[in-house]
Amino acid sequence: MEIAVQLYTVRDPMERDPWGTLEQIREIGISNVEIAGLYGRSAEEWRDHLDRLGLRAIGAHIGLGELQGNLEGVLSDQRTIGFPYVILPWVGKESYGEGWDRFAKELEPIARSLREQGVRFAYHNHNFEFELQNGKPGLEVFYESADPELVLAQIDVYWVAYAGYDPADLIRRLKGRVPLVHLKDGRLGTGKPEFLEAGKGDVNLPAVLKACAEAGAEYGTIELDVCPQDPIESVRESFQNLRRMGL
Repeated sequence: MEIAVQLYTVRDPMERDPWGTLEQIREIGISNVEIAGLYGRSAEEWRDHLDRLGLRAIGAHIGLGELQGNLEGVLSDQRTIGFPYVILPWVGKESYGEGWDRFAKELEPIARSLREQGVRFAYHNHNFEFELQNGKPGLEVFYESADPELVLAQIDVYWVAYAGYDPADLIRRLKGRVPLVHLKDGRLGTGKPEFLEAGKGDVNLPAVLKACAEAGAEYGTIELDVCPQDPIESVRESFQNLRRMGL
């Protein structure tokens, strides 16, 4: 499994200086990035700067409205930049309020259209997906209902643990369907989310990494929703800690 970074983590420096920020990411030793918006730059500019820096975009977080209303635009950017995964990063309750099983089926046409163009679709979880639906966690209902060939998983391990579940166990149960994992860390049991660099929180990341290897995950992505220090330094420390864990 290769290390990547979700650029949402460094959104503030990306707003100020996207190409300089990418240079800093590359200097850390990271060669894979997940895109979260183009910051007003064109797909062509992104491709040029990624190529110049020796970076690869392995995926892009794209909202449901864009996927439903501008899929051809998404595919146009994808063809230019070259990311193999399109990831739905979040949805509001209006999307799943009638059931995670129904929502899963609504996503299949989008996933199928992407796959026809050689792009894979994945869903990124938070903690609200674990609210029970007929006695079963909603995320479990979601993945049982969605076509496993079309709808893949990007498991965010912190949010799984925050919801009270074992992320390593979930990754194993979705073996072959989890190409992407967010190696997010932080405090648990404090009553509110608290994000820390990978290896400094309460998530059992060594167990997660073992499960990722067993499940065939391709990319372990650094992401902090809020950084406790300068974002570049949080990414650097996370990268170094993951390296020490053997990743």
